[in-house]
Amino acid sequence: MKSNPKFKTISVVSKEFNLPQHVLRFWENKFSQLSPLKLSGNRRYYRKTDIELIGYIKNLLYVDSISIKGVQKIFGKQSINKIINSKNKIFNKESRFKNNQNIATSENNTKKVIKEIFIDLKKIKSLLDK
Repeated sequence: MKSNPKFKTISVVSKEFNLPQHVLRFWENKFSQLSPLKLSGNRRYYRKTDIELIGYIKNLLYVDSISIKGVQKIFGKQSINKIINSKNKIFNKESRFKNNQNIATSENNTKKVIKEIFIDLKKIKSLLDK
């Protein structure tokens, strides 16, 4: 298949969302709505709607901390177009993953909070040891 801007390969989508390719293939098994075109040699080609859905899934799993089963219940038997065009606020969130800087910032903030908690725990321990 010649390069077509309407379609992206799994490697391109993987890099765009900072996800391993096996995660995208796993999600295809878990979410029936996610079904990229498979052409010669089972190569995957993702459409714009597939890519938007991946953004929703990643947001729900990694930011909102909803389980895979929870996301499956949210999606139900709806079609991919119905999910993307839904009025449901959970789907209309601005995709936080278009710019992967948010992920790095989130990880840095988490590390910072954990370090602060660790320092506080050390202080409490030293007070208890007195």
